[in-house]
Amino acid sequence: MGLGIERFFLLSYCIACCWQGLHAQNQFRVVRQWAELDFVYPSEEAKQRAARENYYVRGNSVPIDVEVHHRKGSQKSRIFVSIPRFDAGRPVTFGVVEDDGRIRGYPDYSWHDNQGYNRDGMTSVFRVAIDECDRLWVMDTGKIGEVQRCPPQVLAFNLNTDELIYRHKVANTSYTTESLFITPVVDVRKKGNSCADTFVYVADVSGFGFLVLDVVNDRTWRVKHRLTYPFPSRGTFTIQNESFELMDGVLGMALSPLRPDGERYLYFHALASTTENVVSTSLLRNDTFIKNINAPANSMNPFPEERPNQAAAEAMDRNGILYFGLMDPPSVWCWNSATEFSTRNFHPVAINKETLQFASGVKVVNNLKGQQELWVMTCRFQKVMTETLNTNEVNFRINAEKIPNLLKNSPCAIPPKDQGHGYHANIITPKEESYITYRYGAYL
Repeated sequence: MGLGIERFFLLSYCIACCWQGLHAQNQFRVVRQWAELDFVYPSEEAKQRAARENYYVRGNSVPIDVEVHHRKGSQKSRIFVSIPRFDAGRPVTFGVVEDDGRIRGYPDYSWHDNQGYNRDGMTSVFRVAIDECDRLWVMDTGKIGEVQRCPPQVLAFNLNTDELIYRHKVANTSYTTESLFITPVVDVRKKGNSCADTFVYVADVSGFGFLVLDVVNDRTWRVKHRLTYPFPSRGTFTIQNESFELMDGVLGMALSPLRPDGERYLYFHALASTTENVVSTSLLRNDTFIKNINAPANSMNPFPEERPNQAAAEAMDRNGILYFGLMDPPSVWCWNSATEFSTRNFHPVAINKETLQFASGVKVVNNLKGQQELWVMTCRFQKVMTETLNTNEVNFRINAEKIPNLLKNSPCAIPPKDQGHGYHANIITPKEESYITYRYGAYL
């Protein structure tokens, strides 16, 4: 273990002990919390049918992601959550949190009351994304457990009307039997007021690669690279003294703000890893991957230094500050991308051994006042994996706070004067003409 990581651990544990007293103003608000999830049904008959046919099994539903839509006028803001169908017993896979905490299927219950037997409904959703054009993008894996019930599909809804405005069913040439598409990020190549030129980049956590959706041309392609694979030495996770094994590939992804050249970086990492990697989105948008899915070896690169342990979801704000959770201690940290990716530039946003166990969903949300907010879903996933989830305890939480409040007096908010966001990503990203061609296994 390097000296920098040793110091990081010492700092983080000292902060964990003293945080409540020293930095109370920086704590997240717990917006919602559940011991177990309950749902809104269209009728008593539908509720009884769900229980009878094992569409609903008490304690089986685990929320993984959160997204928020702040609405103008008198309409209330909406909190969305996703509930992937790891197996049977989840009546709804994506919905809105009601005032009483129950989950109402979005856009309505009929989209979910199919358990994978209706290709026009939703089968299983891990994560979603809302873009700057008030569109909600839903990545439906089409899988329940290991069974591919329906083709994967990407759905887009107009949040002002809740109408479906786009559907792309992924062709079988763009995924394999191992594929599990779990994290979408949306790149709007906005020209004037038009939102038509949009790309969606999706993490394939088990197929070890990316799915790229070109919306305007309604087509997809796969991209593979060694950095999307899990690291065997990082496949053991320990949270609050409970350990489990999980060899998941690329999961966490975050888009940078626009660079001066009009491009963006995509930051990403495998769940079973401690590296953070970067690629220019111009590479992913190259449709030559339709013929050859293997990205050049040095077209994607890891930062030289690593995190002290694993992270799941991540998000980046308009200033190029990356937010991510760490497993041990349970916490959320920030890193300003104008600085070197290093433990000395990781700074605590919040550390709480109880409320921040496994940050599976991290979102930066714009509110109606132009401020940005950080929303974090935590789900105690170690207890899901070890089958020790106790429905007499609070297991799932949505944490949120305005970013200016979280970063008050934080070094993350003070970038170097002569370096903009993505400064070090630019250093390790080669020019296209220097790419080295390499094949990653067979062409699948």
